[in-house]
This record gives sequence, structure tokens and C-alpha cells, in this order.
Amino acid sequence: MGELRLYAIGVDEVRDLFCAPPPLAAEFRQLVAKEFPVETTPKAPGMLGKLGPLFRKPPGAVLLRPDTPLESDVADLLAGRFIAPERQGIAWRLVEAYLAATAWSRHCIELDVTRFNDLEFDLARAGLDPRFGLGKLVNRELGVPLQTYRGLSTGYTPHSSALESAAAWRNALPLLSPPNRAIAEPYAAWLAQFHHYAQAAPAKGRPAPDLIVIYRA
Repeated sequence: MGELRLYAIGVDEVRDLFCAPPPLAAEFRQLVAKEFPVETTPKAPGMLGKLGPLFRKPPGAVLLRPDTPLESDVADLLAGRFIAPERQGIAWRLVEAYLAATAWSRHCIELDVTRFNDLEFDLARAGLDPRFGLGKLVNRELGVPLQTYRGLSTGYTPHSSALESAAAWRNALPLLSPPNRAIAEPYAAWLAQFHHYAQAAPAKGRPAPDLIVIYRA
């Protein structure tokens, strides 16, 4: 089952993470410490703590699992350095943690290939401009130095286009089948909030949000 993860956040706010000034870097490290807490070995009670092979890690030792972000991952990401292929999955988890914490809001759509194709056909039949289809969300590159990998696609839609999409999807709703409308209606409602976020953004010193998408097949 594929999943579209959609975030309302300025694309420049995403790009800034890869050349982060000290305040942003400090905030990001705090976020990483919260979202990916260090795991340690438990302390065995009583005499059990003295049993076992001699090479067993002592109680309280840090556990480094294959999917655990390392300080080197964080440092490379913040500096926009090359991320080795075997660490790209972890790096994208770090980016998504930042998106989830920083975006105005987020929305998820779970779709397998059959449901996706049926929805796209139904939207076309309802007269939706092809520019606003779900398949177009990954057409425009994020413009970050972190590479994607097989099964992961990313992209963004500018704020003005997100607003146009909101109106276009809302107009198509009455003509969709009930199963497809159940998917489209929450998405259209989510897009409609971009107008309110843009109004609030100047007071917070933030840009109007774009639509950032991460698709995991």
C-alpha cells in the first residue's frame, strides 16, 4: 500500500535545513534527541546481571540499531553534505521528523495502484485539470542535496497552485464515486486551509506554505 504524506510548509524552509544556521541546527538537534531517544541496555536484577557471556554489553550501554540516526547523519544533513546510499533512508526519516514538527499541518493518503488509477480516472471524468492530479505532486523537485531511493519520491507544489488545486478538487467532488469522494473530500478540505496559513504567516515571520509531498510506494 503506497502512502502520500503531504505537508504544508514553505519549500525554502525545507531547503534551509540543508544549510542550517546555528539556531536552526540547535533546534533540529533538540528535535532529533526527542524523536529518536538513545536506547540503552537494561539492567538485569540481582544475580542475573552477573550472568551471561563475557562479551555481553554492560547495563546502560548505548544500543546502535541499523535504523538509529547517528550524530554524523545529523551533521551531514545540516551541512548539505553527501549522504551515502545506505544512510539515505535514515536521513529521510530525519527530514520527515522536521517536516512533521515544523509544517502548519499534514495530511496522509493511502492508495494502492488500483485505487490510485481509479481515482485519477474519476477525477478526469469530473473535469479536474490534469495539473492538479495526485500524480503531478512529485513532478517538481524539492531542490535539496539529499537523493531519493527506490520506492521513495518527493516533490512540491507552489502555494498559488495549491490554492488552485483546492478549488478544483472541491468543484469535482459532486461528480466522484462515493469511495473516491471519501478520499478526495478530506484532501480538498486540507488544501483549503492553505489560505488561512498564508494570512497567519507574516506575523510569524514565515513564508506562505507550499505543498511538500513524500510518497512511499
